[in-house]
Amino acid sequence: MKTTMSGIGEKNFLRTLLPTLQASPNFVNGFGHDASIIDLGLEELLAFKIDRAPYPVALKQGIGNYKTWGRLAVIANISDLLAVGAKPSAFMLSIVVPGNFHADNVSAIIEGCAEACKDHQISFLGGDTKEGAAPQVVGSALGTVSKEKYFGRHTAQCGDYLFIAGTLGGFAGAVALLESNNLEEKIAISCADKLINPTARIKEGAYLRESLGVVAACDLSDGLSEAISIFCSKEVGISIQETDLPLDPLARAAAEKRKVSSWKLAFGVGDWSIACVVRSDDVSSFKAGINSELALYEIGQFNDSGHVEIIDRWGKTQKIPDLVNEHFRKRAEDGKDYSDTLIGNSK
Repeated sequence: MKTTMSGIGEKNFLRTLLPTLQASPNFVNGFGHDASIIDLGLEELLAFKIDRAPYPVALKQGIGNYKTWGRLAVIANISDLLAVGAKPSAFMLSIVVPGNFHADNVSAIIEGCAEACKDHQISFLGGDTKEGAAPQVVGSALGTVSKEKYFGRHTAQCGDYLFIAGTLGGFAGAVALLESNNLEEKIAISCADKLINPTARIKEGAYLRESLGVVAACDLSDGLSEAISIFCSKEVGISIQETDLPLDPLARAAAEKRKVSSWKLAFGVGDWSIACVVRSDDVSSFKAGINSELALYEIGQFNDSGHVEIIDRWGKTQKIPDLVNEHFRKRAEDGKDYSDTLIGNSK
């Protein structure tokens, strides 16, 4: 019997497929990274990314309008460019919708895309609009990266440090709070803004690129658990203190309201943060340049245990959730089931 995509899952499918593909000589970083880098003989390398934008959870919650879908297309792509050390420069959009899809909503998607490009100081280069059975929004972004400064998804070494560019749990916290009852108006407004206005870590990405201290990085669109699993191995593990996690205020509020351990919210998706690895020899200089304008946080040091764990605020060792945003299996955009899986168990 033939294996279906839902039977194998996105991650296993790629793990099986990618080693069989042959990278061209000028394909600098090869398959399996957040974005692809090519050497065209220019002064700098070119970085490319193409990604489908998830259907906005905001729309499922009855919040905002279709501009968020266009914005998500931009953020999803340029966040991946930042995760390989590239400077995002331009963006194109492809929209597929059925004939009965409202034209005003298509316009809103494009408008949201154009606004996000302007907000992130990249050029919007148009794109393509076609008819199809189901609505889909796909973006493609282009950036440049120095021949000496690119990085990607690599295993860490014992003694390396793990940093987070951005905060954790804000998106998951917003969804969890909106699924609760009797929200204060101020909190409800903050939740809506978190879902409607995703933002990529442009300033932090520039710092990672210029610091020369980053040796590996991963966009957190599929969750912190996946990033940690990429960086760790049978010989390399990490122990993270809950108190070191840069939790978004909405994550803390959701943990209190849903009566769960706050660290669980850190392993949700949708925050568009970046996890990165810094060598121990470079960590002092890396930390020295971090100022108050940068959301960059050290959350742990890799060890030789081969175990991945978190120490909660009561000093108890906890297993990091094995929860990844994965197509054909479980996706945040599919709704409440993902949120319940993330924080459903009490402390």
